[in-house]
Amino acid sequence: MNEERIVWFNGMLMPDDEVALSPFDLGVANGLGVFETLMAYEGSTPTFDRHYERLKTSAAVMDLAVPVAAELADAIQGVIKANELEGERARVRITLGTGSRPMQSSDDSCDIQDYIFITAVPQPERTDIAELILVPMRCNERSATSGLKSTSYANYLLAYRHARKEGADEAVMMNTMGQLCECSMANLFVVKDGCVFTPPLSSGCLPGVTRGLVMELCQREGIPVEEVELTEDVLFISEEIFITSSGREVQAAKMVDTSLTGPGPITQRLADAYRDIITQSA
Repeated sequence: MNEERIVWFNGMLMPDDEVALSPFDLGVANGLGVFETLMAYEGSTPTFDRHYERLKTSAAVMDLAVPVAAELADAIQGVIKANELEGERARVRITLGTGSRPMQSSDDSCDIQDYIFITAVPQPERTDIAELILVPMRCNERSATSGLKSTSYANYLLAYRHARKEGADEAVMMNTMGQLCECSMANLFVVKDGCVFTPPLSSGCLPGVTRGLVMELCQREGIPVEEVELTEDVLFISEEIFITSSGREVQAAKMVDTSLTGPGPITQRLADAYRDIITQSA
């Protein structure tokens, strides 16, 4: 990897320390922005199309313009090559933010210089099994940003920090109705009696790209899968637990201080099937 980190900012490749954002930008000052994180495998981004569609959905809520897919795809390749990551597994992040504008202004015609940047860094290796812990932070399923990849990420980061301080790898978050929602940076699945269960999108969880792929794989592999409202007790009586995200892919999980081992047979089957899809598409 190139020691100098190169990013793509508003159409240009440049060192990250040359990126200039105004402290008056709403994306900087108020978190009015969206992002996507996807994986590059030796330069290939097999899930780009799915992430691009979700980026457009999130950006529309924030009234942010999204470059055409071909431009973003070319920009991602430029960042990967500039950072000499073609031979590695890299984490790519696309961030769109709202530029400067008076907070109280209702004039949509005023000139706002929004911004977009793309970064790429090596993806660290993960553990074989993630240890989880329930945290007090809640997901608000009624929030305007529920289900979006919003840069207003404090609630999730605080949940993740809480989990790490308690010796866990990830935080399990419930919503305001006391139902299981998601992890701070991953979607949550449990296996009981041979069936895969995951919280529904109505719980407030992110419509994860990997989540969606795993549900498709369940159908392809003949594994029963259901989106259902779940309570915390299921975490302690399930036969298997796994979490999904672009970086973690399909990762076996267990609650802290429990004897559950992994990955279980269904988790392993889905993890292998997911990796096969990624490899074939790369």
